[in-house]
Amino acid sequence: MATPLPIDERLDTAGHLVIRARIFYDVWWLYEGADTRPKIIHTMNHYPEYFRFDSHAHFLALVIHLAALFERRDDTINLPSLLAELATSNLAPTATVTEVQEILEEAAPLAQKTIILRSNLFAHRSASLSYAKAFEKADVTANQLGYLCELALQIVNQLLLARGLDERLVHTVPRSHAESMLRALAKE
Repeated sequence: MATPLPIDERLDTAGHLVIRARIFYDVWWLYEGADTRPKIIHTMNHYPEYFRFDSHAHFLALVIHLAALFERRDDTINLPSLLAELATSNLAPTATVTEVQEILEEAAPLAQKTIILRSNLFAHRSASLSYAKAFEKADVTANQLGYLCELALQIVNQLLLARGLDERLVHTVPRSHAESMLRALAKE
């Protein structure tokens, strides 16, 4: 196996991946959410092919990012491996390791649902499961995906702070830009 990047660099990257996942969630849920879709569907229907594929692209990116953040591999940047390395190398306080482990355990069932989607629909296309059956198997809701983003942010921020690095904040600008774009399109 190749030599991994320094731990702080991998933590920094994990922080960026968590924020991207949240942005993908926010834009996707703007398009698909029960509270927002009815207000924008008329505008979206003027450009149906764009919004159909843009919504799908945001969902796909969300699932792939979340699954990658929670998978358990030693050769990728993921939250369980980062925590394990910090714990075994005594690079984070025991209290932080314990708290993050508890959050990881809470996140595990939801993370598994994203991995089912990623592994059967997006990173690989199952030859035995239809698109609908893969969603049935995953049995995940939009709110659960949003909550998994929140848990990932809690985890990465605790690990970053334990290493004396800057915590990550959710960026709301991409969603507000999407909302502004939809308002501008509605005026056409």
